[in-house]
Amino acid sequence: MDPRFRRNISPSLMRSLDEISQMFEQAFGERAATPTGHWLPSADVFETGDTYSISLDLPGVKQEDIRLGIEGNELTLSGERPYQEPAGGKAHKVERSYGSFQRTFQLPVNVNREGIKASLKEGVLTLRLPKKEEVKPKTINIEVDD
Repeated sequence: MDPRFRRNISPSLMRSLDEISQMFEQAFGERAATPTGHWLPSADVFETGDTYSISLDLPGVKQEDIRLGIEGNELTLSGERPYQEPAGGKAHKVERSYGSFQRTFQLPVNVNREGIKASLKEGVLTLRLPKKEEVKPKTINIEVDD
């Protein structure tokens, strides 16, 4: 928040605004308050005719630090991006999030679980969730009777 704005607000209102801000950060996965803690990678979810696609931003996370699993109708991604203090120095500002993360997505009933694929490229994890054959869109030709 702009410091000039803070000066014109009563202390009790400022505390309330800070509490609301913290609740949003916890609920929606904004930056962790400390360099190490819990965070949520940003995700985009798309649907095409035969596939769902989930892309997650995981810069600096190694493949071996990512776990992906399905339990019931939930797909869960978890892992960790470790924080490393610079050798021979100290950090003056840390804005990137570090520590453990976890995201859970509800799987649509029409997902072919055996066909799910995951790939990690340039810090983006892409999950491809194919739809079951029987639920893919189908076009029916209309015949004209003479």
